[in-house]
Order: sequence, then C-alpha cells, then structure tokens
Amino acid sequence: MCILILSGALFISCRGELTPEEFASLTAKGYYEHLAAGEYDDFLDGVSGVKEAPDDYRLQHRVAMEQYMKRVKQQHGGISSVEVSSAKTDSTLHCTNVFLILCFGDSTKEEVCVPMVQKDGVFLMR
Repeated sequence: MCILILSGALFISCRGELTPEEFASLTAKGYYEHLAAGEYDDFLDGVSGVKEAPDDYRLQHRVAMEQYMKRVKQQHGGISSVEVSSAKTDSTLHCTNVFLILCFGDSTKEEVCVPMVQKDGVFLMR
C-alpha cells in the first residue's frame, strides 16, 4: 500500500510539494484501488478507528466489503479503475472531502465522496 501512495506522491512532487488535497486524493484513490483488487485488509487499514477496534468489529467491516464487491461484480462487472474527480478541505470539520469516480466493468461510473482525516501525518477515511 505504501508503495502505491509513495509512487503517486513522487510523481506529483516533481513539480513541488503536495497540497493536503493532493495527498488526501492520492491516499483515498490508493485505498479504493485496494478495495477493487480485493485487498480488503489494506482497504480497512485506511479506515479511521478500525485498527484500534476489536477484531470482531474489523471482521464485520471486512465481510461488508466482501459483500459489496461481490454485488458490484455481479451488477457491474467489478471496479475497473478509480479516478480522482476533486477534493476540498472543510476547515470547520477538519477533513478533506475527496471525490472519486469509480469506473465499473460495464462502462458505468459512480462518483463517491470519501471524507479523509489526518491522523499522525497519515490520511485515513472517516
């Protein structure tokens, strides 16, 4: 997971330092790419509070993600790619809302909003 995020960060850093929106966007995109690849534990590592939660809580989230992806695969042929649409920081809520476009195997697309919070220098999904 770190390699994916770092490679994107290095690409953008050639033109200067990443803005918080760019960093949050790359991180959210990376988490959703893990989800699309069936790497549920890597996806869940990006959810705020899941690492500290009891094992059964994490297991419930994993089962929910597996069921979601099974349904997406049946209905739309799975997630073929993830694109960043935009990102905006909400200073009142102390989060960055990242808008991702999920591109499905049947050529349909869906925009999702992923609220990202920064914890110890790392962006996590809220």
